[in-house]
Amino acid sequence: MDIILDPTAWKQDPMLPVERRSDIYPAIDPQPAWTSQSFAGKTVLIVGASRGIGQTIALYYAKAGAAVAITARSSLEDTRALIEKEAPGAKVLTFEADVKDKARAAEVVEKVVKECGGLDVLIYNSAASLAWEKRLGDVDIDGWWNTFEVNIRGALCYVQPAIPHLEKARGYSILVASAMSTVRAPLTSDYSISKHTLVRLAEYIQIEHPALHSFSIHPCQVSTELTKSTLIGDILLTDKPDLAAGTALALCSGRYDWLAGRYVDSNWDLNEVEEKYKAQILEKDLLVSKLALPS
Repeated sequence: MDIILDPTAWKQDPMLPVERRSDIYPAIDPQPAWTSQSFAGKTVLIVGASRGIGQTIALYYAKAGAAVAITARSSLEDTRALIEKEAPGAKVLTFEADVKDKARAAEVVEKVVKECGGLDVLIYNSAASLAWEKRLGDVDIDGWWNTFEVNIRGALCYVQPAIPHLEKARGYSILVASAMSTVRAPLTSDYSISKHTLVRLAEYIQIEHPALHSFSIHPCQVSTELTKSTLIGDILLTDKPDLAAGTALALCSGRYDWLAGRYVDSNWDLNEVEEKYKAQILEKDLLVSKLALPS
């Protein structure tokens, strides 16, 4: 039986019936943070920042006054040049690194802390996926497991050495997950399962290290090099990377600390989430992974 990759047929529970956003909106408008330089004196490490979402996130924090450390396997010169153009005078540290290299991850964190005096925000944005074209019975197992090495092990390689510094700063850890963690879509098992695991990892970071604030986020539906490699094409990928960057910046503002330990979809209007559902989310411990019947 042939299985066709058809994202329009996937059944995704929207979780929260709020307005769907695709670009910057008032609750995550970065301009106040940029004007006030609200992240001045803060240090942000973005893992996976050579282009796309990671690059935009790095730019947003730099424009808000943060010292920005960025890593990638590929060249970071485009990101550095963009930041230097848009945020003159911003401190930018670059590190070439493979996220699967545990020793290198620890070294990067140590160098960032030594150079900047601490670490306030860690954002793990690196990701891998096989092309979405084979069933489990046909998939290359080594390639399938490599997705977990990048998406899960890589995250832990950075989170673990960062935790003491984030706890000291009462800072923030943001793991860039995906709405694919919430669906059962054929041919996507390596990516979907690993991203679901990443959501759980963010929950455990919060449970075991409550002095910091841990989130997993669906960044948005935007075309990236990774989405191109999955063969999904650009179908449904109409959001702006600024949506993810604005959401990440807002989550570290203090206003949304009550969402710590939970999954946040950048497409949700966070002001509406707060006004309509905050009490219910906290009372029923929602936006975390669980098996449950509808109430």
